[in-house]
Amino acid sequence: MFINLHTHHPSDSNTQYAIVNCAVNTPSRQLPALYSAGLHPWYINNNSIDELDKLRQLFLKRRPTAIGECGLDKLKGPDLKLQTEIFNAHIKLSEELEIPIIIHCLKAYSEIIKLKKDTAAKQVWIFHGFNASKETAEQALKHGFYFSFSQSLLNEQSKASKVLPFIPTDRLFLETDDNPQLSIQSIYQKASQLLNIDNTQLQVIIKNNFKYLFNVD
Repeated sequence: MFINLHTHHPSDSNTQYAIVNCAVNTPSRQLPALYSAGLHPWYINNNSIDELDKLRQLFLKRRPTAIGECGLDKLKGPDLKLQTEIFNAHIKLSEELEIPIIIHCLKAYSEIIKLKKDTAAKQVWIFHGFNASKETAEQALKHGFYFSFSQSLLNEQSKASKVLPFIPTDRLFLETDDNPQLSIQSIYQKASQLLNIDNTQLQVIIKNNFKYLFNVD
C-alpha cells in the first residue's frame, strides 16, 4: 500500500491512500475520503479573509484530513505580511481541529520555523515537496516538523536527494503533488534506493507514520 501525502489529482487506484488537495468551493458531496484544503500563498489577496470563512464552512460540512496546503512563498505571491496573516489563520484552524498542516514553503523556512516556535503550536506541521538543505532540515527537526518528498528525488543532484538519508524515517512521507504524470510508485522506488532499504519496508514505515498522524487504518 502506497501513501500519497499530497496530490492535486484523485486516483481510483486501490493500492494507495492519498490526501487530495481540494478547493474551498468544492461541494461536500464531491470531497474524497481523505482531503485537505487551504489558501495557497500564490493566490492570496485582499479577498482572502472571505475565503477563510468559506474554508471554515467547508470544514463544518466534512472534517478534513489535514489543513493546507498553505504557507509562505518569497518567490511568488503577495506581500509576506499578508501571507503570514493568512497562514496564522490556518495555524489557528489546525489547533482548533487538532489536525496537521501541510505546508508550502519557498525561501521562507526560517520564517515558518520561527512561527512554529513563537505560536507554540501543538499540531504537526509537514513541509510538502521538501527540497532544502541539511541545515534547514536539522533546524526543522528540532521543532518537530515532518517532511514529504516529491519529484525532486528523481534528480540525484537535488537538495532533496542529498538530505533524504538524514531524515528520520518516522518523520517521512512521499507525494506526487500537482504532477498528474508522476506515479507515487516511482517516488517510493527512488526513495528506497536513496535510503538503501527495501521498497516494501519503506511502504510499512510510511504507512505507520500515516496511521500515527492521521488515525487512518
